[in-house]
Amino acid sequence: MPHITVESGKLTEEQKRNLIERITAVSSEIMSIPPEFYSITIHEIDDASYGIGGKCIDVVKREYMDKHASQREDA
Repeated sequence: MPHITVESGKLTEEQKRNLIERITAVSSEIMSIPPEFYSITIHEIDDASYGIGGKCIDVVKREYMDKHASQREDA
């Protein structure tokens, strides 16, 4: 019985349902295992508890948005 774990930032209930449905369908197709044998767990991690490149993800997101906001203004 395959078990798939997804670690992610905050998701809406609709996003979780879609993720579970689509991961199950694709995995079932690829592995030739019926969908009813899959279990999926979603672990939501808040931005302050997740880091990339030595920075908390909330800082990375803010820097990304600031950079791309200035690029849109230049266009």
